[in-house]
Amino acid sequence: MDVFEAMESAMTMRWLSDEPVPDELIEKLVWAGTRAPSPENSQLWDFVVVTSPEQRARLHEAIVPDISSLDTVRGKVADAADPAKRRMGEGAYHLLATLRKAPVLIFVCASSYVPGDPREDRYQFSAIYGATQNMLVAGRALGLGVAPTGIHHLNTRGVRAVLGVPEHKIIGMTVAVGWPARPFRPVKRKAIADVLHTDTW
Repeated sequence: MDVFEAMESAMTMRWLSDEPVPDELIEKLVWAGTRAPSPENSQLWDFVVVTSPEQRARLHEAIVPDISSLDTVRGKVADAADPAKRRMGEGAYHLLATLRKAPVLIFVCASSYVPGDPREDRYQFSAIYGATQNMLVAGRALGLGVAPTGIHHLNTRGVRAVLGVPEHKIIGMTVAVGWPARPFRPVKRKAIADVLHTDTW
């Protein structure tokens, strides 16, 4: 698949089948992540790949200890007037409710070392987000569904404990990976004419 074609339909796929993903494809995703740019080529990232059903269940319980607590979220989503927001919310709810069934969870982490003076956290996140975007596009090219999310923030301390992430590392993104359970479709973005400025604003 051409890289531009992959970008055109590299939607966040929150609907994943529980069919296993081969190790070699997981490694390709991580490889793609490490091709991203990073400040001063510092390559601040680490990737914690979780495929064990038991470990995925522990993580799910740490993030969503009580699935009924999501009912309020589901109600708000159902009432959303904007169909796009409603679909996105339904997908987010579904991912939260079925997280343990996603065949692969990848946690994109980064070192607390940041280059520059003064040191700023944005350097860590520029590395994390670039790596995650590469994984999203690579996953689409491989036919995989990839869902970057920040759901670990619901209980970062609990996720850190389950994974054994050292204190000097931050957990930047949770990436659920699997074979898509729904068809891909083109992403909806603003027209280039609405965002492009030439020579001046």
